[in-house]
Amino acid sequence: MKQNNGKMNLTEQWKNRFEKMWHLNDQAKYRQGSAGQRYAPQFLAYVPQGVTINEYGSGTGRAVIEIKKLRPDVKINMVDIASNALESEAAALIGPDVNYYIGDLAALPDDFPIATWGYCIGVLMLVAPETLDDILAEICRTCRNLFVEVYNLSDVRCDIELTTIKQDSPWWLEKLREHWPNVEFIQSKEHRQRFVFVCRGENE
Repeated sequence: MKQNNGKMNLTEQWKNRFEKMWHLNDQAKYRQGSAGQRYAPQFLAYVPQGVTINEYGSGTGRAVIEIKKLRPDVKINMVDIASNALESEAAALIGPDVNYYIGDLAALPDDFPIATWGYCIGVLMLVAPETLDDILAEICRTCRNLFVEVYNLSDVRCDIELTTIKQDSPWWLEKLREHWPNVEFIQSKEHRQRFVFVCRGENE
């Protein structure tokens, strides 16, 4: 019980952290740009027609807007820990082909949808370090393949260092290989300290 309470407290701490960032938009400047939106065309080159995509750490929802614009054939499940991140244009897409969940990536519901592809951009290096393995296990449980981007750049906003896991690309490659048998590293064209990985399941 003590461990469960500890996990609950950590979830609340991280939820509050990011809801503060989204709420203090003018000060934190957390809505400037969207890496998920920018990487969408590169990601969709891997995605077959008509499949389901889970987006882990969906934030503003701008990535989903871009994905649906480029590929209206796919279904998307968004999930984010912050209840105030999603913007109205993305919220308007929620319906039969777009679902939205508020939750902790380290403890997704047992019945969370299983997707052919997962999409996780600029998220994993911002989590509580002690939850990273649980998060990766949950993502691996709920999607067969994953397109993921991380970075090891410092990001200080409102006197909070948001980048909690600063590791290089070889470290991330090995960490992802603990969960997916086939992981390909692609150097991001945006910055040498941004790393893209394409993770595939055994039968993909």
